[in-house]
Amino acid sequence: MFEQQVYDLLGPNIIKGASHLYAGEEAVSVGSISALRDDDLITSTHRGHGHCHARGASIAKTEEASQEHLNKMMAELCGRETGYCLGRGGSMHIADVERGNLGTG
Repeated sequence: MFEQQVYDLLGPNIIKGASHLYAGEEAVSVGSISALRDDDLITSTHRGHGHCHARGASIAKTEEASQEHLNKMMAELCGRETGYCLGRGGSMHIADVERGNLGTG
């Protein structure tokens, strides 16, 4: 559902620039993230949404923390200061360094 919302926001140019959607690739991120400990670090490719989403979901201990993670991801993609990189990383360089996601390259 997150990726569908990203897709829907690209059309009216609410999300600026390029975005490589992760829809259909979920098994890669879920499988790799499920094998990690909470203190492991990750990095990703240009399709970082899935890894960021899976990493945040695996660490979130409550439903509220999970929702906060998704809100920060979407804020980042929309260029908002409330995003993980203060809206400066956008879709192509989303990161959550505090929780071990070093971002995409």
